[in-house]
Amino acid sequence: MITISVLISVLAFIATVALWIERSAGSEAAFSANAAEVLTMDSSQQALAERLMDEAIDAVPLLALVRGAGEQATVALLDSGAFDEAMNRVIVEAHRHVVSGADGPFTADLTDVRDVLVAPIARISPDLADRIPVEVFENVVILDSGALPILGTLARGLPAIAIFSAAGAVFLAVALVMLADRRSVAMIAVGLAVAFAGLGVTIWGSVGGSVAAERIDDDLTRTLVVNGYAVINPWLRSAGLVLAIGGIVFAAGGAIAAAARRGTVRAS
Repeated sequence: MITISVLISVLAFIATVALWIERSAGSEAAFSANAAEVLTMDSSQQALAERLMDEAIDAVPLLALVRGAGEQATVALLDSGAFDEAMNRVIVEAHRHVVSGADGPFTADLTDVRDVLVAPIARISPDLADRIPVEVFENVVILDSGALPILGTLARGLPAIAIFSAAGAVFLAVALVMLADRRSVAMIAVGLAVAFAGLGVTIWGSVGGSVAAERIDDDLTRTLVVNGYAVINPWLRSAGLVLAIGGIVFAAGGAIAAAARRGTVRAS
């Protein structure tokens, strides 16, 4: 009974997490919607502006003199929607890169918005702006190689993993309750197994972003990953809470049945 209960808990956890990844980032539409929300966050825009200025300063070191003003102007442009079309293209390309399981970083070609990016710098120092070559924005690193490798590994199998894990958990739970000599005890075991799975899901929903960010050295990637988890984790925490409550209720039903059975035995 203990072994089967542990299996039920593990399968319920896997099914929930697989469903969460699939609905949050597995499909291009879901990934695009969540990524668009991430890119509206102030910290994401600031990190992206810093990356773009880093690229420009690498090409023209004197731009370090106007770095602060350049970053502020770039953030203002990002917030204004001037880059929306380019960012939508980058998001689609980023999803394809991530789900492909590629080992290398994701780089974006932003040459089509070069004039928009350079315009704020041109207002500060036209001479410095003219020195920034188009090639600077050809391969801007947006996601380092440490970002979400699990998604690429599991992307094609996520729906099957979710379905088979959930079906396996349900099958084992039904079999355990139906075949146990004391069904009330089996109900308690199943309920506790589901509750523990819910607790695990809730904990992962709370700390998953921090755990993922710890192994990422690139500042922009770390910011985007942390913000991404902030966007998609509420569903996971809610799902974990539902599992935990459902498991506790089921276990309580088993405890009530066991108590009723003891009362009947004593009365007889």
